[in-house]
Amino acid sequence: MNNSDSHWLCDFSSQIVLFPSYHHAYTVLQKSVETTRQRGIPTSAMVIGPSGCGKSTLCKLFRDSFGGPYEFVNAEGVVTIRPAFYCSVPSPVTVKSFAKTVVRGLGCWDTSGDTVELTYRLMTLLKTCGVEVCEFDEFQWLVRPEAEKARNIIIDWLITIINDTQIPFILAGTPECKVLLDHREALARRFPYLIELNHLSYSEARASDYMTLLSKLDELIYSADRLSSGAHLTDTDIAVRLYAATAGSLEYIRMILHGALQHAIAHNRSGLALDDFGQACGLINMKKSLLPNPFFESIGACYQKIYGENHENS
Repeated sequence: MNNSDSHWLCDFSSQIVLFPSYHHAYTVLQKSVETTRQRGIPTSAMVIGPSGCGKSTLCKLFRDSFGGPYEFVNAEGVVTIRPAFYCSVPSPVTVKSFAKTVVRGLGCWDTSGDTVELTYRLMTLLKTCGVEVCEFDEFQWLVRPEAEKARNIIIDWLITIINDTQIPFILAGTPECKVLLDHREALARRFPYLIELNHLSYSEARASDYMTLLSKLDELIYSADRLSSGAHLTDTDIAVRLYAATAGSLEYIRMILHGALQHAIAHNRSGLALDDFGQACGLINMKKSLLPNPFFESIGACYQKIYGENHENS
């Protein structure tokens, strides 16, 4: 594979599709920031969902919409402005480890001092860096049993930061994070926007999340000059098997698709073939797969697994 092909694959992998429910989630995040500006009171959001449903991608996409860091010169010297800040919660999580992670993420390597000093430095940095929204990913670490002793202290600490900085926060994590809102009214009041993402459901309707995703990805593949013909993602024999392989996990869908494109390019094909998907699927440990390798199974077997699984989960 040459450099041109590698760059094309890299560029394709960075493309994000705002299918209907994902677009809705994005607009809710926008509403959180907009409402904060209009009310003058931090009105924050929590994003929850299983692994592979696109939580981190959504947060990073929203962060990037504010523009990247840039330098600003004022009376005190050069300041790095960070319109949106994103970081993952450290594990194991304590107030001090959390504060250090944020301080470093904001470009300050001075993490000396006790928790009070670090918190003051953190809040000063959020203000001087011009942070308009702050995102904390992997917030489920706070729900784990090992974080039980520190949990309430960290929540109180977070509420203090929100009150002092007056900026909206976005917390992202697995569904267990909802417990934090259920058990702490003070936190729930500050996070009125709850976004619940999930793995995609199978549907052959053109306007469904699943078919919208496949249609847009297919358009991205064949709108470039690299591939010109071949199987399309919305073809029944591909769409059904791809769902049976991934159970609607965005992460696994993109993983298989990337592997299929690698295989097709490596074999100098003009487009995708069923075998490309089968080879890609065979190399991945598919935890969500409804069948060992659906691309080597009949359509009937895939449909049976999909609708049986959907019926069981309904």
